[in-house]
Amino acid sequence: MIAVKTGGMYRINLIRDLREKEFRQERKQRMALIVGIGCFGFFFISVLYSALTIWQMEEVLKRERVKVEHLKQEYQKYTATRLIVDKADLELLNSLQGKGVFWTKKLAAVAKYLPENYWITQFSFSAERLRVSGYGYVGPQQNQLIVLNGYMDKLRTDTTFADVFKVIQLVSADRSNDVGQGRCAFEFTADTDARKAAQ
Repeated sequence: MIAVKTGGMYRINLIRDLREKEFRQERKQRMALIVGIGCFGFFFISVLYSALTIWQMEEVLKRERVKVEHLKQEYQKYTATRLIVDKADLELLNSLQGKGVFWTKKLAAVAKYLPENYWITQFSFSAERLRVSGYGYVGPQQNQLIVLNGYMDKLRTDTTFADVFKVIQLVSADRSNDVGQGRCAFEFTADTDARKAAQ
């Protein structure tokens, strides 16, 4: 407000004062609007962030629920399996396993002690009896029976073979001349039961 003295009177410039008041008022309104927009924006961002966090947590919960359901199903299968397998089934399985012959070690023992220049040509297993046949070349001493008997003794003392085959017997040993060199065909049996071997 400006007062100017003119002819003993003062003139007051009210327009300028009003404009300054309006300018301050507009500036306050602008500041209030900017603060309001800022607060609203911050509120909107907070709500958006909270909604995103809640959505992420719900997705995690869904995945965990799926895992829990899967674990429940697996547990139910496990308990159902446990109910199916009882003591009688296990005893039957054990008896079946006990009746089987693990041939890898048995045949390895048959081959391990085979004398030099002797070969296996055939073997078969039926009615709890293993039948093995082959041939070998007889040396100058013509001791094929001693060689074959030593072979049988080694099989009898081998625990991996004799644990199943209790009785091992030489069935035949036939010597023949083959182009100037003696050849001996042999056959032996190995029985799982001593009573069957006696028959």
